[in-house]
Amino acid sequence: MSALASTLATGYVSVAILLTMGYALLRAALALLGRVGLHLSARQTLWAGRVTLALALLLPPACMSVRGLVPTGPLFTFDRSVVRLTTRLPEPAWNAPPRASAPRPAEAPASFPVGLAVVLLLGTATGVHCARELRPHLGLLRQLEALPRVRQVGRVAVVLLDTGATAFSTWFPRPAPHPSAWVAVPAHLLEDPAGLRMTVLHELQHHRQRDTVLAYVRLLLDGAFFWNPAVRAFGRWLATHQEFACDEALVSGGKARPHDYARCLLDAALRASGSPPLPVSVTGMAHPTTRRIEMLFQSRPSRNHRALGLVATIALTLVPLTLWAQSATRGRAVTLAEAQALARSSQPEGDLPVVVDELVVEKLNQLVSTPKGRAFMKKALGNLTPQREALTRTLRARGLPEGLLAVAMVESAVTNMPETSTNPSLAPGMRGAGVWMFIPSTARQYGLQVDAERDERLDVTRETEAAAALFSDLHGRYGDWRLALAAYNQGDQKVDEVLSATGLRDASALARAGHLNDYVSTVLAGLLVLRNPHLLD
Repeated sequence: MSALASTLATGYVSVAILLTMGYALLRAALALLGRVGLHLSARQTLWAGRVTLALALLLPPACMSVRGLVPTGPLFTFDRSVVRLTTRLPEPAWNAPPRASAPRPAEAPASFPVGLAVVLLLGTATGVHCARELRPHLGLLRQLEALPRVRQVGRVAVVLLDTGATAFSTWFPRPAPHPSAWVAVPAHLLEDPAGLRMTVLHELQHHRQRDTVLAYVRLLLDGAFFWNPAVRAFGRWLATHQEFACDEALVSGGKARPHDYARCLLDAALRASGSPPLPVSVTGMAHPTTRRIEMLFQSRPSRNHRALGLVATIALTLVPLTLWAQSATRGRAVTLAEAQALARSSQPEGDLPVVVDELVVEKLNQLVSTPKGRAFMKKALGNLTPQREALTRTLRARGLPEGLLAVAMVESAVTNMPETSTNPSLAPGMRGAGVWMFIPSTARQYGLQVDAERDERLDVTRETEAAAALFSDLHGRYGDWRLALAAYNQGDQKVDEVLSATGLRDASALARAGHLNDYVSTVLAGLLVLRNPHLLD
């Protein structure tokens, strides 16, 4: 999965988790406040619900942005990382008897792009759901245009419905001078001026609260998270409390008396029993309940400190939950900025430098984010522990950096294996033998005996001395460790041809252009893991 797809998947899962947990926390907190007698008003409750919804939608991208701008460094310094892996033990004997000849395993077929398939499935389902819900909404606009208008103020139009219909309000994103906000009222209300006035005021209050605009947000969320019942329940809860908030605004604002308004709600309830259901993006006075009428006569808190405290508590709970969700869904993935921070902070003076680019980050995430990569690197670190001092001593004797141990990790997981071994290797190309995976021709060139009687590549001390000589020669030839590593895997003749043909000496640029393979990026990624083993924790 690409970095963009991985980021989108992380954000999607994080939002789904936050919507579920935010709704659960909100309902639990409101129930607790009610038990202790600290009730919120309807408008305060609606505000708390909307802020919780906004937090669930905005916290994941905000946390990802902050994470990218302020990358986290390693949890351990380089010295501490080395101490964890360097136990001074006597030279152990290597147990690597040659195995019976076995065919080299064939290349594994390319895996099915599960991540891309899931993204396409979710995108298609969201589009189908939204299209299905918006189609009756567009048909509703044509119906409203054909209805008689009682009045139009600015871009708000009041129209008359059939007598048995239910009052509602809706909004369409249309350019001027066309009306975008609509209030539809039943025609029978023309005989009841007080009821008409309260109904119109109620529906206009929906527009003032932006309920008709936010209805589209709920529609998109229902489509994007069609599999999550908590998201749909959250949307229904918000729609219900929008009605409560409208009722409270009219009564507490003095625009309607509680008894008259309760009579209006009761009349709407009796007439709405046989009305067809309204589209999802429509709000109205439908489905009044006993609770709405009771709310009209209850005392309402005037201060907002309870709602502010509730929202602050939910926010303080959702922020760490967001970080956890992203950490869990990212699969321990490391960003480019984080990898660069790791390279800078764990770079010992005079050691092999790590130049971090997109290819190195990709390889690093394969090593720390996939089961096979993590298992391979854990095995390599475990095998390196008892032999690190011996291998490092040979490298230092030739003035070579200790970071070249990453080559042995990538080549063989620091396993002294014969050429016929089926143990995995991360190095592309021809398979060799020993810890450093020398091929026969290179081994003989550096004085190792490789024949039917003896294979000195399996003598760790001898092969390490030959590897140190080869590294020294390659670095002396190219004066660049990345080119030296490329020549170690692909041969100096190949590297010379590429340098002559392109005129470039940047190993990263040559790899991105396809002139060199990804071996150098794999070794540098392995070196980052060697210096920061906590990445595998």
